[in-house]
Amino acid sequence: MNKEVLKAIISIVAFLSAIVIGFIALFIPPTGVIDASVLWFTAQLLVFVSGLLGINLKLDSLKQVAITSKKEEKEEKEEIEENI
Repeated sequence: MNKEVLKAIISIVAFLSAIVIGFIALFIPPTGVIDASVLWFTAQLLVFVSGLLGINLKLDSLKQVAITSKKEEKEEKEEIEENI
């Protein structure tokens, strides 16, 4: 199992847990009132998921920028060498 699959599984489990915990809290006495600790925990799970996925997307975009700039530098060097 590679890193990407593991991140996806953890993200899905944490997201579903946040939704289920928030939903169950509606039916625990007092009905319809969600305690602040439940909201805090749900928010933390959602931030965790966005962190996992957001950091991954940011790193992927940085890799793409680095690859593109290296290709451009290589092409410029080749062009300069051809002109000499």
